[in-house]
Formats: sequence, C-alpha cells, structure tokens
Amino acid sequence: MSDFELGADTYRIGKLNAFQQFHLSRKVAPMIPTLIPVFLKLQASAKAAPAEGASNSALAPLSGDLGALAEMLQPFADGIADMPDETAEFILSTCLGVVQRKQGAAWFPVWSSSQNTCMFDDLDLGVMMKLAVRVITESLGPFLRGMLTGQSTPKG
Repeated sequence: MSDFELGADTYRIGKLNAFQQFHLSRKVAPMIPTLIPVFLKLQASAKAAPAEGASNSALAPLSGDLGALAEMLQPFADGIADMPDETAEFILSTCLGVVQRKQGAAWFPVWSSSQNTCMFDDLDLGVMMKLAVRVITESLGPFLRGMLTGQSTPKG
C-alpha cells in the first residue's frame, strides 16, 4: 500500500490481485505503443543536464512547451477517445476499486464495485484519472518497465 496526497486529500492505493492485474494489463496494453514516445522523451529529459539553459525538445514536456507536450500526447488522447466505453469503465472501476481516501482518522473506499459508483461527490474526472494512472503505475509499472527495457523477455 502507498499513501499520497492529491490536492487537499490523502489517498491510499491497495494492491490489485494477480487476475485484476492480468485483466487490467490486457485492457491497457493497446495504449502502450502510444505511450512509448512519451516515456522515451521523459526519460531523455530526466537525463539531460538542466544547467545547459539551451532549449531542448526532449525537455519540452517539463519546460512548459505546451505545443510539444500536446503533440507528444495526441496519440494517447486518440487512443483513449477510440477506447470502447466498456473498456474505459473497466479500467477506471478496477483502478478506483483499490483506492481509499482518508476522512479524519479512518479510510473509506473511493469506489463501490457493487453499486458501480464513486463514493465521494467531490471527485471529478481529473482526480479519478490521476488516481487511475497512479494505480496503473504502481500495479503494472514493473511489468511495463520490463517490457520497455526488454528485461521481461526470457533468456534462451
């Protein structure tokens, strides 16, 4: 489990079981090719020396160049737009199903799987997406990093 703050609230991410991870990875997998350029540019920007001061297109996502960021994320946005409603709802409900929000000293689920609804009226789509991305990153991150670096392929 990991706790983190998002806005004025504290959230906790639980663990997806192996079958939830498997099914989530199947639904997210078509988006991976559109994310590879984003990962590569962010990785390049993290390795670049910030003291150089020169404009570098690899730093665009982190330097406020919204045009370059929009161009880089366009295939990802198109992928989300083309995603069937059922897939998008599966991804969000699976991810939000393992998130809790702290209220006072107690933790409460963000999502009710039985009612298929958000349990907090103040959670908007922006917050839900950030929570879902965080769950995907934490739950599938090692698997996705292995795919991108080739470390998950068996050696023969």
